[in-house]
Amino acid sequence: MIVAILGAGPAGMSCANACLSFGLQPVVIERGDHLGGAQRSNFHPNLWMLGYPEETGEQMTQRLAAHYRELPVTTHYRAEVTRVARVAGGFLLTLSGAEGSHTLAAAAIVLATGTRPRATAALQQFAASCPRAIIGPLSNTIRDGIRDADVLILGGGDNALDHALFLAERGNRAVVCTRAAFSARRPFIAACQARGEIELRAHCPPPRLACGDARVLASWPEGERAFDWLLVMYGYLPNTDVLEGFDPAIRPALTGSGYLQVDAWQRSSVPGIYAAGDLTDSPQPSVATAMAQGLTAARAAERDLCSQATRS
Repeated sequence: MIVAILGAGPAGMSCANACLSFGLQPVVIERGDHLGGAQRSNFHPNLWMLGYPEETGEQMTQRLAAHYRELPVTTHYRAEVTRVARVAGGFLLTLSGAEGSHTLAAAAIVLATGTRPRATAALQQFAASCPRAIIGPLSNTIRDGIRDADVLILGGGDNALDHALFLAERGNRAVVCTRAAFSARRPFIAACQARGEIELRAHCPPPRLACGDARVLASWPEGERAFDWLLVMYGYLPNTDVLEGFDPAIRPALTGSGYLQVDAWQRSSVPGIYAAGDLTDSPQPSVATAMAQGLTAARAAERDLCSQATRS
C-alpha cells in the first residue's frame, strides 16, 4: 500500500523510514531539489536532539539525508501536487514538475510540508528590493557576513533574541523592536539585558523603512536611525498552500492559527490524511518532535489501513 508523503524534511524522512518498517510503500514528493527542509540552512546548534550536542541543523540534515538515501524510497524532487481527489481505495494525486505531469494513486497521505518565515506583505516587498533586509533566521549572511554592524531586529520571540545574542558575540550592536511585550524565554531576555551591545525595545511600533546606500533607515514618531542590516524575526507560517489543490470535500481542517489540526495519532479531520512536523501546532516545534510525529503518522496509517482491509 502506497503512502504519499508530501515533504522531505525531518518529519517526511522519518515517516518514510517508519513506513518501510510497517510494511508500507512510501513515495516522497518534495517541491525543492534537496532533502532536509528548512534545517538544511540552519547553522545554529540543535538544542533538542539528545546525543548530538552542538550539532547544527546543517550537520544534522547531512546525517539524516545520508541514511535516507540508503532506503528503498521513491522520491520525486521539484514536484508540485496540483490536485488531490478521493478515489476508490484512497486518493489520486496529480503531480507536475521536473518529471512532467503524472498521477499517483495512494492509500494514504502524510502532509509534512513544514513552515516558512513569517512577514507582512510590506516587509516581504521591502526585503525583495533591499539587499540589507533579511526575513527569517536561516541565512548564511547572518552567520558569515554581518560584523561590526548596527542591526535592527523586528520581533520579540526566541529567534529574535537568540540572533541578537549571536550577533553581539561577533562584534555587532543590535536593537530589538517588538510591538508588544517580549515573548521570548526568560533566559534569552536576561542574557540580552546583560549585554551592552543589545537594546531591547518593548511596545515599539514597527518603523517606517527606507533602503539607502548600504543602509536601512528606520523612522519612528520620535525620530529616525540608520542601520546596516534589518532582520525580520516574526516567527513562522505553516505551508498549507498545498491544500488549495485538494478537492474541497477532503481538505483537512486547520486550527485557529492556520496549522493542520491533528489528533494524538497525527490524524487530520479527513480519514486517510495525516500530518507531521511543524505544519501541525506542536507545543514545542523541533526536529525531535517532527521525527516522532513522522513515526506516529506512519504507525497510524498502518493501523488504519489494516483495519480497513480487515473490514473489507
